[in-house]
Amino acid sequence: MIQPDEFVMLVIAASGGQIRGKTLLQKRCYFLSHFMDYNLGYRAHYYGPYSPEVDDALGRVKALGFVDEHSEGFGIMNAVGFEVRRYDYRINNDGSIIAEDLKNKYPAEWSQIQVHLQRMKNAGDDGNYVSLSIAAKVHYVLLTQNQPMTPPKIKEVAEKFGWEIDDKMIDKAASFLEKLDLVKNSEPSPPHPL
Repeated sequence: MIQPDEFVMLVIAASGGQIRGKTLLQKRCYFLSHFMDYNLGYRAHYYGPYSPEVDDALGRVKALGFVDEHSEGFGIMNAVGFEVRRYDYRINNDGSIIAEDLKNKYPAEWSQIQVHLQRMKNAGDDGNYVSLSIAAKVHYVLLTQNQPMTPPKIKEVAEKFGWEIDDKMIDKAASFLEKLDLVKNSEPSPPHPL
């Protein structure tokens, strides 16, 4: 069975060999793990569903020297005085050899990752971690509640996780999730059950 380190390497490889930000990696892995029925231990976290296993796997592939990390500051300070930064990841030359080996070792998983990432791209994943994070939050709320929900009810449950999501964000997320066949919309305009 594919290990989290291997999964993360293949996700980065299928994302063009690089990925812009930990949050984007976490959310792509979230949806991929759902599509592929691969339990990565996702739980509620500040930026949406979060997997310590994905974070640990990323740390290991960096420590092994297969993935390079680059940070970019935005010149904005957070509430405790630290600069807001994004961490980007790129498979390096050694990592490219490993990624090729993994593609051959796990051809079915490699194919699934590519297919599902393309589906996500077609549904609207343009590499914007904010949009994907909100879609993951809405999906996570719906999964935990396991029932049709209106946008106000989604907002209410999301607030219990510490997430603020407005109606426009929910509608955009619902459209993304619909295109992926993860929710059904039975009414053409809000409020609508998902």
